Amino acid sequence: MKKVGVALSGGSALGIVHVGIMQAFLDEGLVVDCIAGTSAGAVVAACYAFGVPMEKVAKAATAINWFKLSRISHSMTGLASNAVIGETMIALIGRDARIEDADIPLAIVATDISTGEKIVLRSGSVANAVMASTCIPGLFAPLSLEGKLLVDGGLVENLPIAELPGMGANVTIGVNLERWQSYKRPSHAVGVLLNSMDIMIQHQSIMHGAAASVIIEPHLEKYTASAWDKADELIAEGGRAAKKALPEIRKLTGLHRQKRSVKTVKPVWYVRSWRWFAKRF
Repeated sequence: MKKVGVALSGGSALGIVHVGIMQAFLDEGLVVDCIAGTSAGAVVAACYAFGVPMEKVAKAATAINWFKLSRISHSMTGLASNAVIGETMIALIGRDARIEDADIPLAIVATDISTGEKIVLRSGSVANAVMASTCIPGLFAPLSLEGKLLVDGGLVENLPIAELPGMGANVTIGVNLERWQSYKRPSHAVGVLLNSMDIMIQHQSIMHGAAASVIIEPHLEKYTASAWDKADELIAEGGRAAKKALPEIRKLTGLHRQKRSVKTVKPVWYVRSWRWFAKRF
């Protein structure tokens, strides 16, 4: 039996696209058996793994902007704190939610800024894991977790395809938000940081995506990583990109054959009645 795994990449505000993609999968009836996420992708991956309705995630996304995210930090290691992300996850999933208790296997990728090591979080607090994975270095203060100083997973693996086979997936779907990324001349420090991160991770995301069974790369040229006010448009773009990829996904998963077999199976009473009729005539 095919086991489907989905990897959701980072992309700041562009991560809202993931909501539209996962909703399209739900509408299609595609069963996702495991999921991994980095940065913004970790937010949607965690919500999906815990069965949070995508409509609820979309509503939370429309309420986010850089001003709300950037709470004053009392640390010398970052200009601001992204504690708002943790609070959002608690509101969506619950204060005591732990990664290992998700409905399906969940992996969240972060980076140990002290060693450069990729850290794959498969247990522990969901809120803390997502905060770590979304912690843009230089902007947000790193999260101290089990002796490690964690920041955005995009530094080492923005598209976490590599985590899916270990969770049982033999069909892997990657969503890369960086392929058609556009940039604009920054007018403030946050813009400089975001452009720097995106430029750095764009090529490694394309490289990691080559390992996926199916790669979804939405055309987001007209959006920037700070397009929080375009949430509805980004969700719609996600839905369109997912539907475009569905024929290929159906071929690999056999989803279309499953649907067709359900329609053609005859009930037992029908088969028995036909045999009775054939014997007599």
